[in-house]
Amino acid sequence: MRGRSPNLAAVRKGFDSPELDALTAREVDGLVSKLLSEVKIPFSSLGSRVLAHLADLKKVLAADYVASSSFPSKQLIKELSSIVDKDIKAPLTQWQQSTDRPWNDPSLLSHLHGVFGGRELDLRAEPYLEGAGLALRGFFCRANVGDKAKFVIFLNTAHHPGAVVATFGHEIGHYIYGALVGEKAPMTAFLEGTFSNHLGEADELFADSLVALCAYNKDLIKAIGPVNKVAPGKSDELFARIRKAYSLIGPRFNLDLSRQKMGNVWRVRYLTSMTHFFKLRCALMQAADL
Repeated sequence: MRGRSPNLAAVRKGFDSPELDALTAREVDGLVSKLLSEVKIPFSSLGSRVLAHLADLKKVLAADYVASSSFPSKQLIKELSSIVDKDIKAPLTQWQQSTDRPWNDPSLLSHLHGVFGGRELDLRAEPYLEGAGLALRGFFCRANVGDKAKFVIFLNTAHHPGAVVATFGHEIGHYIYGALVGEKAPMTAFLEGTFSNHLGEADELFADSLVALCAYNKDLIKAIGPVNKVAPGKSDELFARIRKAYSLIGPRFNLDLSRQKMGNVWRVRYLTSMTHFFKLRCALMQAADL
């Protein structure tokens, strides 16, 4: 770690999570402080917008994912893991396509439609900076176009490629969820990047699980070590594992959160995203040994 860690106790008021006890809240503050120092976000730059997104990071760090009422069942996790291995990872390897930008390969979409049937996949990827701008990472929409039932995915490629590929995986997760569980979710859903909210929504957490399974294999999670919720006296251990996960996933997508060209808000939001998927992957292994 380099640089002076900010004292988050001075800015805790206004975004403390009421369900955290005092000791856990202090432990989470210390962990957030170390993470901010790691990505070189100085205390003096913590404006109101950054603080609002730090609240999401705190909830992600403190959450017990396996205990979430929306966490997928063991059977569903195993089924999804098999789909990821056979119908996402294996085809991409077979076709020798770059996994950095899988949305550029229409063969994957036609393959998934062939496996799951139902709605035809229609993907659109382009930079979007108007209206909601970067606040919109992407969305899906179930629609009938002429005589065809379509599952339309939009990806905002104005984001970092690592964030776009995560959004792509998330939306594909919704498509598969509809095929396995049924189209019980809304006909349209937007991904705006508040990941702690996904812990209370079964379809969103399932979609995130696909991303987590694609990003980290079982052997890698075993090597890094499992994580769950923050417990008093355990923040150093959790920090070391999150740092290790970041050091592995960052170079894969040329993602460096310490770069000053990236705004502080988005550095925090991407850090929260990466932490969420890593913790979720650890929870999936804990729950189903996958």
